[in-house]
Amino acid sequence: MSLLHPFLVLVADWWVKMVVFSNISQLKMPRIKVFLISLAIAMFHLISLDWTRFLDPFYLILVTVLFLKPAWKVSQYLFYGMLPFVLTELFQRLTNIYEGVQMVIVDGEKAWLLTLVSVLSILAFLPIGYLASKIFRFDFVTFMTIFQHRIGKKAGLFINLALAFYGLILYPLMLSNREEQNFTIVFQTKNSTSELNLFLTYIYVFGALLIYLNYKAKEYQDQELQRSKDQQLSALKSYSEHIEGLYRELRSFRHDYTNVLTSLNEAFEQEDLPAAREIYQAVLAQSDKRFYDNKYDIANLANLTNSAMKSIISAKLMEASSKGIHLTIEIPEPIGDPDMDLLDVVTLLSILLDNAIEASQLAEQKSLGFAYFAEGDKTVLILENSTVEERVNAKTIYQYGQSSKGDGRGIGLANVKDILAKYHHINLQTDSRGHHFTQTLIF
Repeated sequence: MSLLHPFLVLVADWWVKMVVFSNISQLKMPRIKVFLISLAIAMFHLISLDWTRFLDPFYLILVTVLFLKPAWKVSQYLFYGMLPFVLTELFQRLTNIYEGVQMVIVDGEKAWLLTLVSVLSILAFLPIGYLASKIFRFDFVTFMTIFQHRIGKKAGLFINLALAFYGLILYPLMLSNREEQNFTIVFQTKNSTSELNLFLTYIYVFGALLIYLNYKAKEYQDQELQRSKDQQLSALKSYSEHIEGLYRELRSFRHDYTNVLTSLNEAFEQEDLPAAREIYQAVLAQSDKRFYDNKYDIANLANLTNSAMKSIISAKLMEASSKGIHLTIEIPEPIGDPDMDLLDVVTLLSILLDNAIEASQLAEQKSLGFAYFAEGDKTVLILENSTVEERVNAKTIYQYGQSSKGDGRGIGLANVKDILAKYHHINLQTDSRGHHFTQTLIF
């Protein structure tokens, strides 16, 4: 039989699945890469044995593991690897596209009209799916984060069980026999008979689970937003109190300085050089040293124009100062927030600063440096902290259970990678040497 017709349909089918996968997983890939992977799967279909079609639900998981290699948990691999397949399959079966597609792929139907209709029907999933996601307000980006938190683990488990059930049981059954009525379970008693359509039941259950997971994702997002607001208000209050304290110190110094100058003036008028020398040595020669304290460096945060960033950074740096960590802060000129969602910015800064503070506390020489400045059309944020180890393995610290503080404590830094996965214009560079660990974010 001619392979051109099934080949075209298979390429379209897997290209749609790859596009859906790329969008919901936030693993952006070049268009040519998406097309080549679709092409490879389609060719494998044509040259492989019939039984390999039972592996269809798991191809995207295989592609993710072998080629993309994101720092995901097993639950995320299963969810993002199987969800595009299940969604497109259910769409084709519910809209009766599936029969036409199978006539071309399996039966070798060579009618160009049927092939064209099949391809267009498959491609129709993209605009229809996009519209449905907007209507039901599905947030697949937030789905990525709730797999790490208690609030969404149970919902994630149920949806993954539903995906596994489709791939391991329902899909093989439907592939073996295309007659949908064969998937009806009959319950018979002495007085009555009831039927359960397995396929339709699965659609209802799967849809309900997906909506429930989306609800949990939004619940988690709302909680994080409220927590972030509370944290910002608390930090802003601390920062205001800190600035007020500095202002009082400056007023006190100005008053003392005026009195000292008066005393010096009297000593000079009386030509009492020993008294003038004593006043100078006791007061003026030492007066500038008080302004080299870390707390005055925190005042450099005045150049941050975003109050949310200013509040969270000031709170963390004041915490570091109170723990005896030497601070270096460089914000040379007024600068705004980076091109990111504000909640993600605050979460990112909180995680990075928490890890930096905890790591530097363990070091012999406790130090933490923070710099934020514009460089051309880019914005650069540098965070440097001292470490116990002479060198930290920068390749592994963003995995779950790893960090610059030691094994088993790296959930926060792993979340940093999840957040940055949503922003492909942001580059994170890490360097570790000489008991110092440096993270550079380029926006």
